[in-house]
Order: sequence, then C-alpha cells, then structure tokens
Amino acid sequence: MLWLFSAIEELAPVLVFFLVQQYFGFAAGLVAMTLLVVLLLALSFGLGRAVPRFAVISTAVFLLFSVPSILTGDSAYFQVSDTILDGIFAVLLLGSWALRLPLLKFLFERVFAITDEAWRILSLRWGLLFLVLAFLNEFFRQGFSVDVWAQFKLISTIAILAFGCYQFTLSARMRIRGESNRLGLRI
Repeated sequence: MLWLFSAIEELAPVLVFFLVQQYFGFAAGLVAMTLLVVLLLALSFGLGRAVPRFAVISTAVFLLFSVPSILTGDSAYFQVSDTILDGIFAVLLLGSWALRLPLLKFLFERVFAITDEAWRILSLRWGLLFLVLAFLNEFFRQGFSVDVWAQFKLISTIAILAFGCYQFTLSARMRIRGESNRLGLRI
C-alpha cells in the first residue's frame, strides 16, 4: 500500500499543475503544485514514514525553481528545471555506474534491500532515462507553447512512474532475502 502513496506523491502534483494550468494559467498551476508538494512531504513526515533522502532533496530543488517562477511570473525558471535536474541526475547516475559506486543505494537504501549489482543496473537504466528526458524537455520547452510543454510534463511523469514500476522486476529478482519483501522493498 505504501507504493500507492508514493505513486500519488509523484503524480498528483503534476496532475494538479496540469489541470489548474489549463483553466487558470501557468502561475496558478505552479502555485497549486508547489503547495501540494510541500503538503505531501509534510504529510509523509507527519505520518512517521521513512521519507527517502531523494524526496527531501528533490522537494528542496523543486522549490528552488518553482518559487522564482511564481515570484517573477516567468515560466522559464520552472520549465528549464527539468532539463537541468534530469541532466544532473543523468550525469551523476551514469558516472556512478561507470565508477561502480551505487549512488542510488545512498538515496534509496532505506526503501530497497537489493544487491550492489542491482543498484548498478538501476543506475544505468535511470541515468539513460534521465538523459533522454533532459533532451526531450528542451525539445518541448523551446519548440512548443507552455500548454504543449505542460502536456509533455504530465506524459513524461506518467512514463517515469511506469518505468519505475517496471524496475520492480529487477528489484524482485535481485533482492536481499530476509531484509526485503518479494519486490525488494525493505521489511
């Protein structure tokens, strides 16, 4: 059931942004998304969940880009954030894969109990995905309207969630028995 809450935490803010943006404009959508992101993180802490380091880091970085867009009314700050963040994640993950250092293990070891080899494979897969997403974000950001970019943002978020769900096949296969459930999630 925890996976459902995690999926909602990822998809709900983008869905709220998309819907509010369609009816009330970019700034209103971004304000609604920002409030929901902060609320969901606070709710996670309030419920006593072990919040992954990645969630805290990504929320802080999200605020770093969303607040200037809100304050200035310039969508570019928020739009370019995906290019920058996806690019950074791609470089870090692919670099950690090349160096045989499981960066994902540091970020998600509270959540998953899987082998170091699984962490390396995940680093490669996620690194390549983030690289593709960085290029696609720039393609849609520079070549299309904010409305089309918002559609891309929603579709890419759904694709990321689907990709993440598929990774459970690997974590299930390469889990550390006795420390994880059948999907590789820590018990």
